[in-house]
Amino acid sequence: MSRFWLAGMLAASPSAWAADTGNGVAGMLVSLVLILGLFVLAAWLVKRYVPQVGKAGPVRVVGATMVGPRERVVVVEVENTWLVLGVGGGQVRTLHTLPKPEGIE
Repeated sequence: MSRFWLAGMLAASPSAWAADTGNGVAGMLVSLVLILGLFVLAAWLVKRYVPQVGKAGPVRVVGATMVGPRERVVVVEVENTWLVLGVGGGQVRTLHTLPKPEGIE
């Protein structure tokens, strides 16, 4: 049966074959756009309605700066307290603790 189908396609005029191919490509592109749209919609729904997705936790990084090739100083806020941390070499050390400055969100 597949031999007869192939013979029929080869015997058909080139314009009919091109129209059939064009319809297949258009359908494929419409399907791709619909599937990608569903992915975007699902991500938006999860972010909006599932708790604790994309929300900040109790620890917030205020700022960080590199002081060496693998070392950095990081300022972290925990419950209105700022911790100045030294991070490097697989270790984290508290360098200083201070209250959160007024007027900073």
